[in-house]
Amino acid sequence: MLRLGTKVRHLGQDAMVIARTLGGHPSYDLRLADGSIVKYAREADCEAMLSDGGFRPAAGTGSAEGRPG
Repeated sequence: MLRLGTKVRHLGQDAMVIARTLGGHPSYDLRLADGSIVKYAREADCEAMLSDGGFRPAAGTGSAEGRPG
């Protein structure tokens, strides 16, 4: 089972797990690096990545570096 927030490769594209369905066969909703969403992706089509895959933190998260104050 993939955890929420896990970086994966889905059919050759970088993605992040944003939701999961556990009934029957596990499936996942993914946000691709371009911002588009894939719904009900099969776990067999997802490969967990060891690195962060080059994703940037979502707006409003991350460190305060570069901010005045």
